[in-house]
Amino acid sequence: MRFIDDAFPLLITVSAPVFDAKEVQSMADGFERYFARGERYSVLSTSPRDASVPAHAERKAIADWANHPRVRDFSKRLCVGSATVVHNALSRAALSIITAIWKPPSPLEVVPTIERGLDYCLQRIREEKLPLVKSTDLVRYEMLALLRDAH
Repeated sequence: MRFIDDAFPLLITVSAPVFDAKEVQSMADGFERYFARGERYSVLSTSPRDASVPAHAERKAIADWANHPRVRDFSKRLCVGSATVVHNALSRAALSIITAIWKPPSPLEVVPTIERGLDYCLQRIREEKLPLVKSTDLVRYEMLALLRDAH
């Protein structure tokens, strides 16, 4: 998993085309760095358009990690909001249903595009009055350009 924090407190994660056990560990290790910083952030999570859906074992590992009391506590205190890009409409609907039942520790939006996710994360940063080193419009432009190259 690639973590992009060039515009922190905006944090962007880009998963590999195959979300396997190594990717789950990379995700957990990456978030540990931001938990240790103790600074509030908003996170946009995306994957390549042709990425495969994580297998059952990986989905379980992700859920176990996300539901661990320590991770939930850090997420509740530090994450002001997150957006997850899900390109497939059926998968997006399924995840929306799951998040209606399972309450994430911080605000979560399931979105169809990187643009919508980025807008949501930047909106949460503005609402929480977190400082950006560049203007919101410039951050949006630069991150969209960077993400186009990453996909």
